[in-house]
Amino acid sequence: MHFFESSIITTTDGIHCQVYGNEHPTNSILVKPKYIPTHKISCNELQYRFISGKRMNRLNLWIDSQKLSNYLSDFKQVYYDYIFQSLQHNVSPLFFSVPIDKIERVYFPRVGFRELMSMPEGSLDKYLKSVKEFSLLLLKSGLKMKDLGITYSTLMGHYNPEISDINIVIYGKDNFWKLMSYLQEVNHPSLKWKTDQEWLDFRERRSRAKLFTPNEFLYSMRRKKSEGFFNNHLFVIFAAEKEEEVWFKWGTEKYTCLGKTTINAKIASDFSSVVRPGCYEVKEGICKDFPNLNGLIKQVVFYSRDYCMLAQPGEMIQAHGTLEKVDSTNGSFYRLVLGYFDSYLDESKETEYIKVIDGPVEI
Repeated sequence: MHFFESSIITTTDGIHCQVYGNEHPTNSILVKPKYIPTHKISCNELQYRFISGKRMNRLNLWIDSQKLSNYLSDFKQVYYDYIFQSLQHNVSPLFFSVPIDKIERVYFPRVGFRELMSMPEGSLDKYLKSVKEFSLLLLKSGLKMKDLGITYSTLMGHYNPEISDINIVIYGKDNFWKLMSYLQEVNHPSLKWKTDQEWLDFRERRSRAKLFTPNEFLYSMRRKKSEGFFNNHLFVIFAAEKEEEVWFKWGTEKYTCLGKTTINAKIASDFSSVVRPGCYEVKEGICKDFPNLNGLIKQVVFYSRDYCMLAQPGEMIQAHGTLEKVDSTNGSFYRLVLGYFDSYLDESKETEYIKVIDGPVEI
């Protein structure tokens, strides 16, 4: 069975997890814990939810770093078998995974979408009517029913009809880019895009204000058509790679950490910048800390959606993250990585960035 990004897994320990990426190790599925029962560990800094008859904490990686670190330290002790040690890295970053024998149930976004779209109109509440209406708008792009899914609270059925987001999964990177082109042009009375002020508020919440001027931040964010509002519900559209189009295969590469650094590079391709983990292919990468590697840095890789679709082909970027050497059967090269879960446990989440430093140039 293939586990696609944004499918939902409930475990035998009562944890609700979101599948994280489309490539996974043998015998476990990489995830982000989303809701964690509070009867063994809890944190008042995290939001509480009542789901499936249990009090849960909703994991938020943007709370105070020390409180998050304390909570995850407890998590590692109680749920140690959900921590994955990567043998592909010389020093394993923090990964969460669900062992296959801990899976209680898998909620598949495409199955949920098909069921929702077949529901009689009279059986839908106001929120589900908005989800269905928005989905019908997306299908006018030429995508098929099998190309769409629903996820998060919509899929699980514990949404708040007044305030819950609409979260849609698009299967296939080609399909996702096709949809983005469609949304660049479409007009609909219920469709609204984020204002500059809403993006700047997001800039504050994500600790980007220290790294980006308002103009720098808005330059990239204004171009995003994967987030907006429909019938006053925030919507977020995610991409899930098809099995045949994943940009890397788990277990085929080895990674050696060389430390934190800053690089400048030119974007060669942003095709895989819509998935997680995502990748910008770059050329002419230069690094003052490692001048001997200039021209050998081929990728800027990220594990957080905050870095999706920030830069386009031909643009020059500056990025700060962890430099890694990549050894594969096809040879060796270097990449810069941002957004490992570890980055939320120290100051890294406030220092890692990708920013456009020059407009389009020929490549």
